[in-house]
Amino acid sequence: MVNNLSRVVLIIWCFVVLILTQSYTASLTSLLTVQRLQPKVTDVNELIKKGEYVGYQEGSFVPGILLELGFDKSKLVMYNSAEKCDGLFSKGSGNGGIAAAFDEAPYMKLFLSKYCSKYTMIDPTFKMAGFAFVSSLLYLHFSQWLM
Repeated sequence: MVNNLSRVVLIIWCFVVLILTQSYTASLTSLLTVQRLQPKVTDVNELIKKGEYVGYQEGSFVPGILLELGFDKSKLVMYNSAEKCDGLFSKGSGNGGIAAAFDEAPYMKLFLSKYCSKYTMIDPTFKMAGFAFVSSLLYLHFSQWLM
């Protein structure tokens, strides 16, 4: 009886140790992953103070806003594709790349859908006049009203 009881206790103890080990491993992995996904820069003013290079999409109205915020014109880098933006991020601000990219939200969401494992979008988002969609029927009705 003592022999069987000791086997049961040993099996239960092994399960407890296994569960504790798995829980510790999962917690450690979670902590390391969350820390890895945190952005290095979270404030526009920090980018300006450090003199970091920032990117914007070709043909965008964003450079004017960046200049108004206080960025030096020489620190603005233009890109024309998601691949080029990724390449600039990979180089880093000190090596001919960029530390951050500013663009309209739909374009950034498209970029993140392709490179979601490498980058994240942070707040604040600036509210500007931008995309608008109108049905053609509403447009015709409004045009007739104006005449």
